[in-house]
Amino acid sequence: MAVAPWMIAGCSRTSPGATSATLIRAGAAAIPSSISLTPQTVVVPPDVRAIVGVSADRKALRMSGVDVKPGNVLLVSDVGVFRAVAVQRGAGSELLVTPGPCAIQDLIADGAIRFDNLRISPRSGRPGGAAAAGASPAAGRSLLRDRLLPTLAAQEADEASGKIGDFDYRLQYATTNDAVTFQGSVSGDLAGFEANVRADGHLEGFDLSGGVSVRRGAPESLALLIKALAGELNFEATAARHDNAAHPGSRMLKVPKEYVWPLVIDGIPFLLKFSVALLLNEGLTNVDARARFGVKLTFKGSSGFDMKLPGDPKQAVPKTESEIDSDVSFTHAESVGLGPQALLVAMQCPRLAFGLGLDLPFVDVFAGPYIDVVTSASHTAAGATAIVPCQRNQIVTAGSVGCEGAFVHWSGDMRVEAYKKELVRAVPDAKACRGG
Repeated sequence: MAVAPWMIAGCSRTSPGATSATLIRAGAAAIPSSISLTPQTVVVPPDVRAIVGVSADRKALRMSGVDVKPGNVLLVSDVGVFRAVAVQRGAGSELLVTPGPCAIQDLIADGAIRFDNLRISPRSGRPGGAAAAGASPAAGRSLLRDRLLPTLAAQEADEASGKIGDFDYRLQYATTNDAVTFQGSVSGDLAGFEANVRADGHLEGFDLSGGVSVRRGAPESLALLIKALAGELNFEATAARHDNAAHPGSRMLKVPKEYVWPLVIDGIPFLLKFSVALLLNEGLTNVDARARFGVKLTFKGSSGFDMKLPGDPKQAVPKTESEIDSDVSFTHAESVGLGPQALLVAMQCPRLAFGLGLDLPFVDVFAGPYIDVVTSASHTAAGATAIVPCQRNQIVTAGSVGCEGAFVHWSGDMRVEAYKKELVRAVPDAKACRGG
């Protein structure tokens, strides 16, 4: 069976008349005395424009007015946090700083951060990496990051579309007062089959709680909880085989943009990111075979976790708190072919991640804990030559919690399934076709 997976994780477009993201603040206005930063941390005040651009290869930040050494952690007030992986001399007094993800214990030596029931409004965020048009310095510190890279931000297309490998993609975000909406598609021709997936949906405003504790340089506990989570996802997938070309192996396509909310908690800048991902496998066994289906999902509830932090992600035992009420169904499913046919699509929507990083064009140094909902839909058919022309359609909705290893210096990521719901529809509705 030929298998060709690919993944897309959010691209973006601002809605007509959209404004810059608004900083969501919680806790103390400045870093309190109960939180001790590490000796390698350099705090850049809000009135210092330390980041003035990026290098020609877009791999390093051009920085000025601040002394940076390799290994330093840069806390750019109201903007973000990153680690200086490498530092070189640039033009004049500028430094070229290669940024990397920052673990929480690289920033905080001792202390705890806690936030409860922060209301996350759709219009408080914006598509990631894009600067707001016409941002005015008079708007104050909340627009500081809009002024960091105005030239580079102007290079960003208003709509993220283009080509990745053999596939064309298009995915955009927009906002209303009630929800962040998205719609997108991916299409291409690979190894003898043509595929197309279209998706749209929305995520309503929600409440965010969580916290992290570091004691004597070691992360002690971590929590993330999202309540009043509600939204909708619709997707349709089609695949058709036109020849039996050799399969080139797995393909993953990723567009590194999300919808982002900037938060400042106890004087430390964090980011909250919403993204969508797509995975597709096809198993069309003969030329001129075709398969397609559509799925609709609505969800509401809460999801999160609280746990003590071990030194190894394999030893992590999070206490999950997930209560998701979902309603999922096939809108249609059909295939044509002589032999067995199969089509699988998995949509990760929503994925909400909270952590440290930067929201700047061409820079991806984010790491943190997250929650997600993954809807996997599959259609299999016995084919026209089968004695019993069975068709089996299955949807599995699963919610998981996790943490990227870079946030706590783990050797790998943690991901734990919190709940699962399954729906199977067979035609004809017989035990032999249902698979058990």
